[in-house]
Amino acid sequence: MNASPQFRVLRSRATETHNNLREEILAALESIIFESYHNSFTIRADLEVAFAAEVQSKFAVAAHSGTMSLFLALRACDIGPGDEVITVANSDISTTGAISQCGAIPVLCDVLANDYTINTDLVERSITDKTRAIMPVDMHGHPANVKALRPLADHYNLRIVEDAALAAGACDYGLPVGAFADVTVFSFSPFKPLGSSGNGAMLVTNDEEICDKLRLLVGYGHDPLRHGVKDGYQNYTAEGYNVPLDALEAAVLSVKLPYLKEWTAKRRAIVAALQDGLAGAPARLPSFRPESAPTFRSYMICVDRQFEIYQGLRAAGIEAAFSYAPPIYQYSVYAGAFPNSNELKVTDRLAKELVNLPITPEFSDSDVEYMIETTKDLLEKT
Repeated sequence: MNASPQFRVLRSRATETHNNLREEILAALESIIFESYHNSFTIRADLEVAFAAEVQSKFAVAAHSGTMSLFLALRACDIGPGDEVITVANSDISTTGAISQCGAIPVLCDVLANDYTINTDLVERSITDKTRAIMPVDMHGHPANVKALRPLADHYNLRIVEDAALAAGACDYGLPVGAFADVTVFSFSPFKPLGSSGNGAMLVTNDEEICDKLRLLVGYGHDPLRHGVKDGYQNYTAEGYNVPLDALEAAVLSVKLPYLKEWTAKRRAIVAALQDGLAGAPARLPSFRPESAPTFRSYMICVDRQFEIYQGLRAAGIEAAFSYAPPIYQYSVYAGAFPNSNELKVTDRLAKELVNLPITPEFSDSDVEYMIETTKDLLEKT
């Protein structure tokens, strides 16, 4: 087996942050591992309250993973067999998979060339009498224009399930992402802006009925109030799943959450340096609506020699990547499943041009400068 490449500029240096927060993290874990297991429920519930406050939402429900949470969000919005959900093709398979696993049908919409999010001007043409929801994706931490979708959704009586898996810390129109959706999903897996040590996610909503459904689905469908049930007995009001956020992950996240704003500011500062440093280079850099404040899970640039640039960056010790390429509809599992895939011109082009430059708040100034100079040198080679 070949040895893993040694990278100077890694996609994640979360272990450095974990070491810096070691005493706080160990203290948070201790009460779960060495004291009462019932502390698990308190830690998870406290994280839900704190995260809801962070994103200015009324309710938050912690769950096992982003993938599962997208599925739960759709189910809580009563999406089921035969329904259609409009989404994008430049995302993770979790997006379309969650729709399909509800028995619903993903309908793909093209994206914007400047920030890679759903083209809101194209959504209405995809609405049919079977459409029940829109699932915009805050791709790479760039907020989709969900505010622009809200009047359309209200007019057609559609739900908006926002996939903000990559966007913890991002804002739009002066509010945290999720403000204009019916329910929003944030992921906590290790490479995300707010990452734990494993799987984890949070669903947020301002709709109490949706929140109640989410709690049932996350917790087996068990009625926690046991309405009218004798002491010692149980009552299940739904067929749910056993998918709460693991308490150990909740403990780690409870320590890290207060630092989210600081880390988001660092990500933005790194991107500002990259934008300045790569200005004028033969690459197409992303641009954003003035209302949009991305969090930058990574920095995506468009280049003409995609694979060559990718290989060159990795050979130079920069852990570049391709994110969500090819488009979802080209995966073997979906062969021929999306009849409108020939309309996704921007999505197709971006998949052949985008290269992912790593962003993580632990980068030093020298790391950023090295990435700028290496990228420029590769781009300027003929």
